[in-house]
Amino acid sequence: MNKVVVLGATGTIGKVIVKDLVESGVEVVAADLDQARLDELAAWVGKGVTTVTLNIRDFEASKDVLRQGKVCVNATNYVFNLDAMKAASAVGVSVLDLGGLFKYTNEQLKLDAQMKEANVLSITGMGSDPGTSNVFCRYGVNLLDTADEIHIRYGSTSSGTTFAFAADTIIDEAVKPAIAVKNGELVEIAPLADEEFTHFHEDLGIQKTYSIIHSELATLPSSFPQVKEITYKDTWDPATIEKIKMLEELALVDTNELEDGTVPRRQLVSLLTKVLAKKEKPVWGVDSLLVEIKGIKNGNSTTVRLELLTRYHQDWAVSPTQYATAIPASIAAQMLLKGEITEKGVQPPELCVDPETYISYLKNKNVELYITISETKKQ
Repeated sequence: MNKVVVLGATGTIGKVIVKDLVESGVEVVAADLDQARLDELAAWVGKGVTTVTLNIRDFEASKDVLRQGKVCVNATNYVFNLDAMKAASAVGVSVLDLGGLFKYTNEQLKLDAQMKEANVLSITGMGSDPGTSNVFCRYGVNLLDTADEIHIRYGSTSSGTTFAFAADTIIDEAVKPAIAVKNGELVEIAPLADEEFTHFHEDLGIQKTYSIIHSELATLPSSFPQVKEITYKDTWDPATIEKIKMLEELALVDTNELEDGTVPRRQLVSLLTKVLAKKEKPVWGVDSLLVEIKGIKNGNSTTVRLELLTRYHQDWAVSPTQYATAIPASIAAQMLLKGEITEKGVQPPELCVDPETYISYLKNKNVELYITISETKKQ
C-alpha cells in the first residue's frame, strides 16, 4: 500500500501537503477533527484523497487510520508529535512531522529504540525550518573539509495575518528562551534578542532577524559536534512582537490552569484559530530560507550559502510560508515511499535525507534555489 496518511490535514500547512502529494500522483488519506473542513479540503484537492475524522489522542482510532497508509505525515500541533509516533510504531508505519520546537524534539529522540524495534523511521522536523534547513546544513558540511559555523536565517516580505501558521507555535517562539551554540557550548538567549541585520536576496533586502527557539538546535549540535557556532534567527514584524508582548503582559499566553480549570493559552489559541480561519486572505510577498556554513576547504576559508526563495502560489492561493513548509514534508513522504530514505529509528533530516536527492525534488517545485560557494585563497 503506497498511500500517505496526513494528520491535521485541514490545517494551514496540512492542506497544502495534501494538495502537493495528490498533484505528485500519491494517494492520500486526510485525517482531522472536523468533517466539514475535510469536505472542503476534498473539494479543493479533487481526486486522489479520501477523508476520515480523527482525534489524534484516541490511540486505537489513530492506529486504525494509520494502517491505511505506508507513510504518515503529522501536520498537527507539535504537542501531538509523540502521540503520532507511538501510533505509527504500533502499526509499522514511518512518520514525519513539522518540528517539535526543541523541547518536544528532544523527547521524540528518546523513542529511537521503540521506532527501531518497529522497523520504521520517524523524521523529526521535515518542514521548511526545521527540515529543508537541516538538509541544507548537511549539504554544506559535506562540501567542506571542516565546518566551523552554521547560521540559519528566515526572512519574509509577506504581508497578512500576525499568525501566518500555528498561533501556539508562534507565541512559544516569542516568549520562550532561544537556544544557540557559541564557542562549542549550548546556551540560552532571551527570546527575540541577539538581533542582527541579515542580507537576504535582493527581493527581500536587508532585514532585522532575532534569535528564537527552534528545533534545529536540538539535533545539529550532536549531528555536527565539530561545529562551534550554530545560530537560528528569524525576521519578525515589530507589530507582531508588540501584540504578543501585550498578550504576555495580560497573562493570556500562560499555560498553567486557573482555579476554574481553564488554561489561558488554550482558550486564546482556540479563539484565534476560529477567528483567523474566517479572515483568511491571500498573503503576497516572498520568503527566504538562508543557510550559511563556514569552514575550511583545501586549506582556505570557505562559505557555502544556500538560499531558497518561495513566493505566493497564485494557482493554489497559498502563502510563501505555507508552501515553503508543506513542500518538504511532501517530498520526504515521497522519498520514503520510493525507498530513497532507508534509515530506521528516530532521525533528524540531516542524518537520513540525502541532500542531493532532496534538492533534485526541490528544483521541480515552485521555488528558486541559489547556491554559492565563496573561497578565500591564501596569498
